[in-house]
Amino acid sequence: MTFVDILLLSGKTVICYVFLMTILKWMGKREIGKVSTFDLVVFFVVSELFSLSLNDPKSSILHSLIPIIIIVLFQLITAIISLKNRKFRKFMEGTPSFLIINGEIDYEAMKKNRYNSDDLLLQLRMEGAITPEEVEFAILESNGKLNVILKKNNEYKDPLPLIQEGKINEQTLKRSKKTLEEIFQIIFENGYTDISEIYLLFIKKEGYYIIPFEKNQKMNDI
Repeated sequence: MTFVDILLLSGKTVICYVFLMTILKWMGKREIGKVSTFDLVVFFVVSELFSLSLNDPKSSILHSLIPIIIIVLFQLITAIISLKNRKFRKFMEGTPSFLIINGEIDYEAMKKNRYNSDDLLLQLRMEGAITPEEVEFAILESNGKLNVILKKNNEYKDPLPLIQEGKINEQTLKRSKKTLEEIFQIIFENGYTDISEIYLLFIKKEGYYIIPFEKNQKMNDI
């Protein structure tokens, strides 16, 4: 490798580093704290494109930067759509799966997520539980993390909101066994006229926890 090749490789490395740090900031802090399957694909493809450029000192760095810019722009567009549209967000990121509800294991959910008893018991022990009987909810999140809510620490009937961003969560509605009439009654009794005014509504064992939208600020679907 000549001195010129070393200079070119050093320059490419610096450009790749600065560019990578920049696009990570563009993609937002959420991407670092919560990595979905789509995010992992983006990171792997970006790293591979940079690797191809660095492995060949004589190739133009634009051969890597142009496809990377396209991928990042695509990721930003999907992130914006996901922010506005919950159906698209569920399609891209998936939905949580309940492995344990009120101390009882959901074997179908375990099988669907390829979760075995060793995996489950290990996670329960890490959260201070020995048996499923001590667990109110064990939720396998869309990012692959199992969150365990113990009965002794829980004051909510369901860990997921009944209303989210002005829309009824059908899964929570089914578990709560409430009717639409009962939901509207809850809304009216708490001083609201429509579900679209509610940002989040959780069912507590005694009462409800409601977070309304800020005035004149609602997340309407695209």
